[in-house]
Amino acid sequence: MKIFLKKLIFFIFIPTIIWGIIEAFLPITFFTHRHFEAISFQTRVPTHTYMYPNISSSMNAVGDMCHHTENEIIKQEVWQTDKLGFRNDKFIEEADILFIGDSFIEGSSLSQEEIVSNKVNKKLRGKKVYNMAPSSLSEFDYYLKSGTIKKPKIIIFSIVERNVPTLFMPYIQKKNNTIKNTIIEVLSFSNMNVYIDKMLKQYSIKWIQARINGSKGNGIQSKINPRMFFLNGINQEYNNTNLAATRDILLSYKKYCDALGIEFLFLPMPNKETVYFDLVPFEKQSNYLFLLDSMLKKSNINTINSLKIYNDYRKSNSNLLYHFDDTHWNSNGVELITKAIVDKINTTAQSSSN
Repeated sequence: MKIFLKKLIFFIFIPTIIWGIIEAFLPITFFTHRHFEAISFQTRVPTHTYMYPNISSSMNAVGDMCHHTENEIIKQEVWQTDKLGFRNDKFIEEADILFIGDSFIEGSSLSQEEIVSNKVNKKLRGKKVYNMAPSSLSEFDYYLKSGTIKKPKIIIFSIVERNVPTLFMPYIQKKNNTIKNTIIEVLSFSNMNVYIDKMLKQYSIKWIQARINGSKGNGIQSKINPRMFFLNGINQEYNNTNLAATRDILLSYKKYCDALGIEFLFLPMPNKETVYFDLVPFEKQSNYLFLLDSMLKKSNINTINSLKIYNDYRKSNSNLLYHFDDTHWNSNGVELITKAIVDKINTTAQSSSN
């Protein structure tokens, strides 16, 4: 029995540990086709951050809809995260404008200079802009109450059309958090938790399995333009019963911000299927975001009608607003919304000064 155990350790456990160590020190994007999976914590390793902190990485990435197919489009991407694991060139403790949102704000399939927070920062010289995505208002409340950040002047909250924002849950310090926080601090030293997560993710094994199985992007190809891929295609549902729930949650967000003296601005991002409904194809465009926009204005919630901006642009321009091979906006789409955000902020500032 002892001989058997020794052989088992020698031929299985030791090689596994060695390969795990090798995998931990390989470039973070070595076994992935884009940054999102590569730099996000995927295991139960204790951490305060969603993505790896203090990471600087560059790769030839492809979109999530048709990777490992003839339709994939290679894009050179640079990603940089700060000490909190958010996608910023540097950490800003006290921002003037703070973005909270999902993968659109994070900048999936965009290079660092193309993300909306950096574009707004470039146009609003003298303003400090910070990107806290992917995250929620509840996470912002944690960072604020823990003293990690100070309150900004403006919070821009964004969510894609197909999702309903999460209920706001104020942060309450728990007594048993002390031990957990100590463990996290120890594991965060020299990014130790990052190396452990990379080992436990076993991306090398998953990559081998995916190549053997011929795995590829599961996007839905347009019947009108074969280069265009959608997340849900004709299966995309537009549930107008979500309107009231979304409005009520956003009202609670605004109430929270008002209590802190923070200006709240909502940025809904259209589904790709909504913007390019004619390529899905749908007979007509969903009016969900227009209905939501009307409801929010009646509730005095400051919002940007991003779908109208995109519709107006498409009337006279054929340049894409979303990637062919990805469900997210491209640099051109970001630029249009950046202008709208800057115009909104400048208009609000002028009104306040009068």
